[in-house]
Amino acid sequence: MKKTLTIFAILCAGAFASCTKPLAPASIELDETSREADFAGEEFTIAVRANRAWEATTDASWLSLRHTAEEALDARTYILVTVTPNSDEARTGTINIAAKEGGASAVFTVTQSENSHVIRTADKFVSFLSASAASEGANDYRLGADIDLSGVNLPVVENFIYTFDGQGHSIKNWTSNAPLFKSIAASGAVRNLTLDASCRLVMAGDEKFGFIAGENAGTIENVKNEAAISVGSLTKGWKGAICGENTGTLNNCSNSGAISYSGPAATDGSAYIGGVAGRSTGEGAVAQKCSNSGAIDVRIDGKASQSIYVAGVSGAANSGAKTLECANSGAVSVRVGSITTNGQAAGIVCYSGGEITDCSNSGAVSFLSESAEGKADGSVKGVGVAGIACYSGWADGTMSGCSNSGAVTLRAGYTLAQQTVGSATKYSSNVAGIVGHAFKCSIVDCHNTGTVHSEFRNIDNSESVYNTTARQSTGGVVSSSWGAITGCTNKGKVEVIWITASHNATLAKNFVGQVGGISGGDYHSDQQSSSIENCTNEGEVSVTCDSSQSNNAFGGIVGWPGKENAAGLNEIKDCVNRGAVTLDGYSKSRIGGISGGAVKATGCKNYGAVTLKGGLANCSVGGIIGFNNFFSMDACESRGAVSTEIKLAGAETSAAGGIGALVGALGNTAQTYTGCKVDCALTAPEGSAASMLIGVIGQNKAVTTKLELGTAAAPLKVKGSFNGTALSASNFETYIRRSDFSLVNNNITFNVQYGD
Repeated sequence: MKKTLTIFAILCAGAFASCTKPLAPASIELDETSREADFAGEEFTIAVRANRAWEATTDASWLSLRHTAEEALDARTYILVTVTPNSDEARTGTINIAAKEGGASAVFTVTQSENSHVIRTADKFVSFLSASAASEGANDYRLGADIDLSGVNLPVVENFIYTFDGQGHSIKNWTSNAPLFKSIAASGAVRNLTLDASCRLVMAGDEKFGFIAGENAGTIENVKNEAAISVGSLTKGWKGAICGENTGTLNNCSNSGAISYSGPAATDGSAYIGGVAGRSTGEGAVAQKCSNSGAIDVRIDGKASQSIYVAGVSGAANSGAKTLECANSGAVSVRVGSITTNGQAAGIVCYSGGEITDCSNSGAVSFLSESAEGKADGSVKGVGVAGIACYSGWADGTMSGCSNSGAVTLRAGYTLAQQTVGSATKYSSNVAGIVGHAFKCSIVDCHNTGTVHSEFRNIDNSESVYNTTARQSTGGVVSSSWGAITGCTNKGKVEVIWITASHNATLAKNFVGQVGGISGGDYHSDQQSSSIENCTNEGEVSVTCDSSQSNNAFGGIVGWPGKENAAGLNEIKDCVNRGAVTLDGYSKSRIGGISGGAVKATGCKNYGAVTLKGGLANCSVGGIIGFNNFFSMDACESRGAVSTEIKLAGAETSAAGGIGALVGALGNTAQTYTGCKVDCALTAPEGSAASMLIGVIGQNKAVTTKLELGTAAAPLKVKGSFNGTALSASNFETYIRRSDFSLVNNNITFNVQYGD
């Protein structure tokens, strides 16, 4: 029985073994093994049938896979493949599907055609422009190589509504007097493109002209011009290397090509020329991080009767347009025989009605009105020259963070008085390191290190027009202010030469000027809104002036500080001057280490020498203020040498013609001087109206006004020397008032101590 069971078991085992099929070899089958994908990208599936578990991978970064693994199934499974758009040449990628066991695999090949919107030839570039002109373009056209346009005529694109990317490539050998795009719409954009130095560009007479766009309402970004540009005619309108008129965005655009014009002036209106743009205009317009390094040279034959505005970045920025983080390093020069209306040259923008922030200029800027090289004999009217802006009319705004290191120069023979520029109704000559005329605009944290030079050598010319309301202005930071000036510095020399042809003061009776290391002054404003605080001047202020009938005002910080009556609100506070202040020539002027004219002064210090080398006997020279009236002084320090080479013959009946370590002359009003210190050398010819405090005290004319020179609580403290005699505790009182001073006004009190 056991034997029978054993045989049965063996038979059963054999039968079972004979019923099991052998395992088939691993296999993977695909319905398709290749696909040609569209350049614009697409999605598709790969059908996989496998008898083993599998996984899929790809070697192409532009292919992405979903459902990349599966267990063995008799039925088909699918891999979803995403192909990204192709922005360049044709390409090939592979997808590998491999069994996890058994070694089976299959390969799927994906080829993607070249992007038909990638432009590599001049013919294709022409096709792109033609399609754009017919509104049959697309938003992904781009350059795939530099384009040589030798002998190629480009179609006119009236209104570009698409985006175009140069991808860092250049247009070469383009000969043109027309823009690439006549206008760029708000939806349009041009980016990452260079016009190579091999291009030959002539700026045409269109009212709005730029080589990328005549008008831009969209975006022009990372676009450069490297080609020299000649200006065909100086017709009216707005002309720039990149764009004519911008109402959109100019971002990181630059010009390094020289821009030049030589020929007659036009007669049909104002001409604006900018290294980047003719102008930006409108609240939404912005020029940001734009720059110019190309020399801009405009030379006009004979007399011009059209207004001319030439700037490194934008000729103008109107109606709230912003100019941000822009820079100029190219020389900007305008030369004209004579001009009878407004002329301006600036490093960044000539005329601005919007925000200017964090801009810088290192290029020399000049406006020259002369009949021959170096001969200052032509006329100007309402002229401006500035490192950043000639006019800033951003009402209630603030210009901030701007700097200039370039030389700023005006040279002419005489002026034709003032005119209206923007909202400024009394715009005369304005020369400054940062801004010429600021209209209701504050200046904060701006710095100048460049030389500022204003020169008129024929102010007695018979054609000249002068009046006391058209004061010529020059300043290291701002020439004519209407707004507070805070935290600004000047280290550049401020040099003024305003003389008659024969160096005769009597021939220029009504030529009046204001000059300061920080500000010329705010005479051309409401005279009550331009306080100056925490500013420092280290640059020399050097003036040579011939004018005899009106009071000029020159100072280390400011020339004419504000309204000279009891309604005056301006204050010079915590300012420091370290630059020498020197006056020569034949003028009636007021000069001071801090201010030429009357102002409230608080916490100011002068370390610079104040020197009258030449002038009339009725000049007023002060270590702090040249002439003061109505206002008090507190905690000011006069530590620079104060001297005159001219005998100053003022008397208490004149309130002029004196020299003092604090103030040269006082008007006949109530004033208080507290906590001030004098520690300087004062030098004056024998018989001059001079003292260690006040040269001439006009209070002697009246008995009702109170003048306190020091108080018991805050006396004035005096050290130094007078005409070589060292002051001491025993003799200082001899020099704190004039030797011939007669105290007829009992309301004048002296509370003075020797030493610190």
